[in-house]
This record gives sequence, structure tokens and C-alpha cells, in this order.
Amino acid sequence: MTRTAALKVLVGKKLTDLAPTELAGALAAAERVLVDVGTGDARTAYRQAVAHPEWLVIGVDPAWQRMTETAVRAARKPAKGGAPNLVLVSSAIETVPAALHGVADEVTVLMPWGKLLRGVVLGETDVLSGLRAVAKPGAPLEISIGTSIWRDPIPLEIRDLPELTPEAVASTGLADRLAALGWQLADVRLVPHTELDTISSSWARRLGSGATETVLHLRAIAVDPRDPVRPQDAAAEPGQDAAGEPQRDV
Repeated sequence: MTRTAALKVLVGKKLTDLAPTELAGALAAAERVLVDVGTGDARTAYRQAVAHPEWLVIGVDPAWQRMTETAVRAARKPAKGGAPNLVLVSSAIETVPAALHGVADEVTVLMPWGKLLRGVVLGETDVLSGLRAVAKPGAPLEISIGTSIWRDPIPLEIRDLPELTPEAVASTGLADRLAALGWQLADVRLVPHTELDTISSSWARRLGSGATETVLHLRAIAVDPRDPVRPQDAAAEPGQDAAGEPQRDV
């Protein structure tokens, strides 16, 4: 796919073009680059940026207006809660600008909705390819989807969308579509709310402390589709940094 769109970023309440040299400098200075796709209000991305000032955290979402409050907060001085290492990009992942290709040490998709949710559940080429485009080889993709959206009353927007379960990942061919587009499936499971902190405390915070949500957690590794990694290479050992799992203690 050819992507030529400019990198539009939110600075305070305004969208502006990010200079290529400025992005290159931020990427070079970062110990790790986390790209949060479908970042929504960007609060989770902000928390990661504040907790890890040595990282570059990039939130990507086409509905940039939802990110405004967080962008204003991030623009403050660090002593007052600012996060200069947070970049908020106005873009859909299926049309992600070339400037973000191959930058991510990790890609997260937390509680997606709309086109992003459909693309993940159905394994749509434009969405999975966009996710793969931003990832470095070996980068993990972490996806979380709350299972309650498939419980009555089911929202009208997803009534034709099959429920994503660990069994469905195999039976619907999603694992094969992931592999064909450069993602080696490493793990898929249901995580009850009582165990969310073992996967990501950020997910638990997004759901809220009183939530009783069960989350479908899918982890895949970015590979060359012509030379997929072995399953034992893709599987993450608990606490193993080399597999690309950050410590999510925010």
C-alpha cells in the first residue's frame, strides 16, 4: 500500500504538521517506541508516556477531537504533568502515514471500536496491514477486546460481527490471515477482570476499578510473512523483556 499523507499531530487544541526532522530526533532519542492504535481519548497513552519518559509513545486515532484534553495536558511543562514524549497522530491505521512505518517496538490496540474493531475481528487486510506497517520486525502486537459487547443488548453496530473467542481465532481463519500479513500468533486467551493486572494495569484502568469485564487478549509478533518465526520464538516468557513485553505499572 502507498501512503503519502502528511503526519498530522495534535498540539494542544490544534492540528499541525510534524516536521520530519523533529520526528526523527524523537525516534532516535527514545529507548523504546510504543504505538497505541485507536487511542481514543489518549489517556492510556499519556499514562504510559508519563510512567516511561525514556520512551516515545505515539497515539493514533482518526477522531482527533477526542484527544484534545489529553493533548492540552501533555503540552504542559513536565513538572506540571506534561508529557513531551507523547505524540498524538490524527490518522486511521489503514491509512497511516509513511512517516510511522517501521517505528514501533510494540503496538497496542486496547478496546477498539468501529472500523478498527471490525478489521481486527474479521482480519481485514487494510487494518492488519496498517498495524504491521508501523511495527519493527519482532515487535509484539497486543490486542484487548471486552467480551461484554457481544452480550444483550448487543450494539447495533456489531450485530453482524462474530464474537471473537480463542476458538474463533482458529476456526474463522483469523490466525491464517494474521500470518499472511506478517503477524505470527503467539497467544490468545480470555482474561477475567481479576487477572487484568497480570497482562496490563492500563487495561484495568481503562475498564475502571469496579468493572467485571472479561477481556479477549491476543498477542502476535511482527514477522516477515515469507519467513515466520517458530511458535516457541513468538511465545513470550513472563517478564521477558526480549520478547517485547513492557512493564505496565502505570
